[in-house]
Amino acid sequence: MLGTSESCIATHASDMAVALAALDATVIVMRADGEVRLTLDQFYRLPEERPERETVLERGDVIVAVELAPAPLYRRSHYLKLRDRASYEFALVSAGASLEIGHDGTITRSRLALGGVGTVPWRAQDAERVLDGGQAGPELFRRAADAAFTGAVTTPYNAFKVELAKRAIVRVLETLAASAS
Repeated sequence: MLGTSESCIATHASDMAVALAALDATVIVMRADGEVRLTLDQFYRLPEERPERETVLERGDVIVAVELAPAPLYRRSHYLKLRDRASYEFALVSAGASLEIGHDGTITRSRLALGGVGTVPWRAQDAERVLDGGQAGPELFRRAADAAFTGAVTTPYNAFKVELAKRAIVRVLETLAASAS
């Protein structure tokens, strides 16, 4: 639904990569000409006309580390995975989020990543723009969830995931806001 092309509408199956995207992880790659530091958005490729190429890794590249920055934003984070079966199942949808909330309930910074709905671990930056500076609460969370699916392209077989993912986003954000109280 997000990041698709004429060549590929498959969803990315990783749980860990979605959580890492919500935590602004950096992938450190050693190449013949030296070290390269990539955000997950830079590391994963949209399918376009080459769906067999999921990452920017080239022959001989080696991932040597994944780094997470120790930032206040990540102290309050949560991951939710919704699936058909309880064991060893890919996510129908998943949401990973981090919120930094001020004493007055204003969201000062947010990160939101989605799984099961995009061809890559999907950073919902449109939703983050809605959240940042807003007053934490159900109305703001629903607007952010709606913004996360701006431009989504569905089929009759996956259209149900839009509402399911929006509800997952709201639930994750409500969980984080409750932990701030």
